[in-house]
Amino acid sequence: MRFSVKKVLGIEKSRDDIQFILDCANIRNSRVISIIIMIMEIICFGISFNFEVHMDPSIPNSWMFHHRIAYVTLFTAAAQLFLYVMTHPAEMGKFTHRALTFSIGVFLTTLSAFAIYISILDYYLKEQILVFITLELLLACIFMVRPVFSVALITISFAFFYWLMDKVAGVSAATNVNYPILFVFFVIVNIARYYQYLKVARQTVMNHALAESLRESSLTDALTKLKNRAALKLRFEEMVGSEITMMLTDIDDFKSQNDKLGHRHGDELLVRFAKILQAEFGQKNCFRYGGDEYIVMIPRIPAKDFDEKILKCLSAIGDEFTFSGGCSIGAVNSMDDLDDFIKRADVKLYQAKREGKNKVLGEETTSAT
Repeated sequence: MRFSVKKVLGIEKSRDDIQFILDCANIRNSRVISIIIMIMEIICFGISFNFEVHMDPSIPNSWMFHHRIAYVTLFTAAAQLFLYVMTHPAEMGKFTHRALTFSIGVFLTTLSAFAIYISILDYYLKEQILVFITLELLLACIFMVRPVFSVALITISFAFFYWLMDKVAGVSAATNVNYPILFVFFVIVNIARYYQYLKVARQTVMNHALAESLRESSLTDALTKLKNRAALKLRFEEMVGSEITMMLTDIDDFKSQNDKLGHRHGDELLVRFAKILQAEFGQKNCFRYGGDEYIVMIPRIPAKDFDEKILKCLSAIGDEFTFSGGCSIGAVNSMDDLDDFIKRADVKLYQAKREGKNKVLGEETTSAT
């Protein structure tokens, strides 16, 4: 039972990604609601002067004065919420959950106090309590606030307002019947709406995670876990406007080893070589181009530094196998340059093969063996 109550009231903190979606919804709702409330309060404040002229003489002069104070107060609370959400847009992620919650909390607390204050003034003159009911419904249905807070505010508001009604002019039998029904209705609506949107937020997070997983799978080689050709194109596009060093490399005599020792051994060599390249050049810079061919693409570095990295790869491999490579270097001006970089590196790779393999040749590197 305790667990059920905690779940219904939302006492347990939501995951950060889910809470972010809820906060974004609150920011969108805050923009609209704060503007509407500010406009309404300006209109009500203006109308109050005309109403005062035609007001029943039996109504105390202070009655309208108290209304104006309430209008200004609610306008101020709506204005601070409006300023916060406009200066901390959800699209740019500049807001913080704590600050947003505080701003919304100030607005909702003021809204509830306004509803009680105005409605008690009206109830004293035997008028309806529609302002209280309308604004409490707004409180219950608009913002994605955890029920532990929203239900508490609704409960306190209803209890305090009922006590004031009883003190000011008494409570009718009809109100004693209808009032608890309205309270229970608002609480149920508040909880139901929160969990309906919470379900949507969770589904959105799951869909996003699935989409990211599928996207990552589409850009990753299943065997070596390196990025594939599609990822190479995306990475090359990111490098437009900068200079790069690209190496096309493969395992020497891979086909003969694969035929002699079996495909399983060949796969192990491919995975082993991929891990060595990743360890030295970084995961995001290494790509499986096809078969036993790999591409390493990094921001341009001096030939000496690149040769040192190649020597570290050779040291890590030891006597397991050898590899050859060819390098191309230059500025990336557009996506059309990709094929040119690969062709130039391929020329150097075949030159390394002709010169006895187990070496890397480049346009600035002499060799690393």
